[in-house]
Amino acid sequence: MILPRGAVLFEARAAITHVYFPQRCVISLLAAAGEGPGVEVGLVGNEGMVGLSVFLGAGSSTTQAVLQVPDGAWRMEVDAFGRAIARQPSLRQILQRYTQSVISQVAQGLACNQRHAVAPRCARWLLMAHDRVGADRFTLTHEFLGQMLGARRPTVSITAHTLQALGLIRYTRGVVTVVDRAGLENASCTCYGVMEADYARALG
Repeated sequence: MILPRGAVLFEARAAITHVYFPQRCVISLLAAAGEGPGVEVGLVGNEGMVGLSVFLGAGSSTTQAVLQVPDGAWRMEVDAFGRAIARQPSLRQILQRYTQSVISQVAQGLACNQRHAVAPRCARWLLMAHDRVGADRFTLTHEFLGQMLGARRPTVSITAHTLQALGLIRYTRGVVTVVDRAGLENASCTCYGVMEADYARALG
């Protein structure tokens, strides 16, 4: 199924009816932080699944799942997912390893948000989205990017213009094009490499 930008796959602490396996879309996991929009604590694309709480035995999630980069995803009812887990021990093993990588991403992301400036965090986020979309060009608004980075829209605009001036990306009318992948990696904080290495160790 094709999911539109901004689609809420499930709300925090509401019953989860379906799990999702993204193809080329990117989904943010948002935690509430008082008044205002949620704060991103996780990013999921074609490397994983959305609704991991179901695998862990819960019927709801502590986070809201919101589509950031629109595209397709496979959807499965929770009961069917449970039956698949029971029939396929290898699937359970893969999801156990994936769970470890998600925990690592959340922990590193918290440290990153505390210690690093907006520009390198923006570069990291764009790299992670680029990995999951599997294409150099994808849609992303300043509003969504600001929410993901916990930054005001003017700050996001300045940051995007800086990365564009360096020849690393093009950003026009809500569409990002990664022009210089290696340069974007150099502009990112070290957290990107840490997260990707943790994922590689978990899932090979």
